Amino acid sequence: MSPETARMEGALQALLQNYPDPQLHRWVMETVRAFRDRLQHIVDPREKEQAQQAALILIKETLQQWSKNPPVRH
Repeated sequence: MSPETARMEGALQALLQNYPDPQLHRWVMETVRAFRDRLQHIVDPREKEQAQQAALILIKETLQQWSKNPPVRH
């Protein structure tokens, strides 16, 4: 894992700590795991690293959008 990917994962975890919703935490962890499982088949290390970073950006953007408009519980 490159320093950039590690930094992105750390930022994602820091952002996630602001939200105690266990379902949100579970979704993020399951999504990260699913991306890692799918990306393990990429042979080229640079391509794999770029794909990992893109996945983390997607998760981060989704989390940021969620923070702007969290689901309403009834």
